[in-house]
Amino acid sequence: MGISILDLVIRRLREEKFVADIAYPGQKFPQINQTVAAVHIEKVDRAGMTVTVEVNIIAPAAMGGTACELEALRATEILRWSGAVCVQNGCRYDGIAQVYVVQILATFTGITEEDRYVLGPGFYVYLDDLLQMDAVAVSEEEVIGIQPEYAMGEAAPIGISSSGGKFWTIRLEELIPSGYPEMEEPGAVFTMKVTTEEKTEIYSGCQWTSIQREYTKEGLRRIRKGFALSREEE
Repeated sequence: MGISILDLVIRRLREEKFVADIAYPGQKFPQINQTVAAVHIEKVDRAGMTVTVEVNIIAPAAMGGTACELEALRATEILRWSGAVCVQNGCRYDGIAQVYVVQILATFTGITEEDRYVLGPGFYVYLDDLLQMDAVAVSEEEVIGIQPEYAMGEAAPIGISSSGGKFWTIRLEELIPSGYPEMEEPGAVFTMKVTTEEKTEIYSGCQWTSIQREYTKEGLRRIRKGFALSREEE
């Protein structure tokens, strides 16, 4: 099971002490007696791989519009640090409900995979064609099979030798939200595909040489390192 974009936004707001919930819960609208955040999906752009979430910060009339605006600013910063591009609109008064409302439009870049929304860090990583949903960083380094040559008793190199071969070291970092399991490991030898807007890189003959796990308040940070025997672009 994954985490939906609504779950992500609500969790981030609740972590910062907001009373946050789904905007249209399918039941009688509750009476607002404190500042709340109502969340729903405003727009999905599959071509552009974005989802826009509308967050309405609602405050009772007795608290005043300024208090509502300040809480909206705080929510906007939380969403911005969660990876969204945010637009905060002006405060308006709803005379029927007797509340002040500030609308925030938070646009996240990512893709939908089954029941889970995957925030887009600007790239997507697949291991044996399985999307790594929690990837936050990936890197590779080309290692060329050359090394300096030394004469016996000499400290300085006298030339360079080459084996003619090369390989790539690879590193994949993930942040797995608390309460969610790690994805299954690929086979002993696997293929890694990295896709960006510009290109797709495929690394074959891959093997992990180390796996590091670090538990943080954001979740489990897992760093896997290894090597690939070949690389090609699509």
